[in-house]
Amino acid sequence: MLILIRHLVIASTILLGAASSVFGSDVKIEYLGHIKVPKVPYEDKAYDEGRHFGYSRGTFCYIPERDSFLMIGHPYGQKFAELSNPGPGGRAKIVKDFFDPTQGAHAEQERETDSQIHLQALLYDRGRIYLSGEKWYNVTGTHIRTHGSFSTNIDNPEFSGFWRVGNRSGQVTGYYMARIPDRYVENGNWLLAGGSVSWRGGSSAGPAAILANPDGAVAGAKVPSSELLVYRANLDDRRQIEFSNPLHKGVSMYEGCIDGWMGNNYVGGAAVVGDRLIFFGRQGKGYDFYGSNEDYTRLTSGLTDPYGGKGFKSGPFEAVMWIYNLEALKQGDRSVVRMTFPWALAPMGHCDLRNVSVHDDMLYVSEASGEMFGDEPMPVIHALRIR
Repeated sequence: MLILIRHLVIASTILLGAASSVFGSDVKIEYLGHIKVPKVPYEDKAYDEGRHFGYSRGTFCYIPERDSFLMIGHPYGQKFAELSNPGPGGRAKIVKDFFDPTQGAHAEQERETDSQIHLQALLYDRGRIYLSGEKWYNVTGTHIRTHGSFSTNIDNPEFSGFWRVGNRSGQVTGYYMARIPDRYVENGNWLLAGGSVSWRGGSSAGPAAILANPDGAVAGAKVPSSELLVYRANLDDRRQIEFSNPLHKGVSMYEGCIDGWMGNNYVGGAAVVGDRLIFFGRQGKGYDFYGSNEDYTRLTSGLTDPYGGKGFKSGPFEAVMWIYNLEALKQGDRSVVRMTFPWALAPMGHCDLRNVSVHDDMLYVSEASGEMFGDEPMPVIHALRIR
């Protein structure tokens, strides 16, 4: 399947802003298929030790020197494994068994904060791999050290970190990363860090782009940073949502959001393709609501949300891309095109796009819960070619 980015009006479900101000030339994206991750049998010792990909968030990056992937496994252990690249349609193999490239720094930070630190993103750049994470369920907005890096020489990773992006919360920096092309770099800030998670005061109510310069960063440092894109919702000014009114579908409870942003939306990855800054995630097609599934279904006359328990609801969901023109964004123009990511597998009924890697003409996008192994979800890696 080919998508012609200049004519996204045809392929998109919604057009936000003028396409002419977002795209300057034709770019085609060809979907090649998805790559499956290794299955570790339940009876295997490795499974008992947490060295498997069940419930993995799909946190990964591509390593060009070895044509391989680095992926984090089960979220309890959060260990890394290097995987082969069998190409679209194939199942990867483990070529380097699970290990800890942080050399104990991740576990030490969990002990210091007395909480889980979930590693959310990996980014390969010039022979090093950058990682970022955030404190689990950080409703108080506690600031932690969010980022670090290590060498692609896995036998001697030389971990550096953890450090922070300026004085900013992990809610707005710890969930995805990308590299800014050199022609757009100012003041040495080449690393794009972002976070857009539900309704958190320190997060972004839509895609976020904080630019930073991590070169030479040491443990405990605050690296220089600047703000390119953040949506600040006014959480004190709540709109009245009428659940019986179809016109209120996709309408946020709060001002200051990107259009269509609701409480359980999520941005999981970012990439720069040419002069386009593309964010990948999920977006609800229902109503903005906080409460139980039962109340949500009752109030919306039958809509369902795939996430149990009391919390933010806005299902059903679709996998989406938010696309900005990077040059225009630098000038303050936030015009954006939103389109669906039509290749999401979503075997559990909901889609969850995560990390993104770009190398030459290849674009890799992970989808958490893209495949089932028994009753356990596992990630897949979608492969696309940029023309």
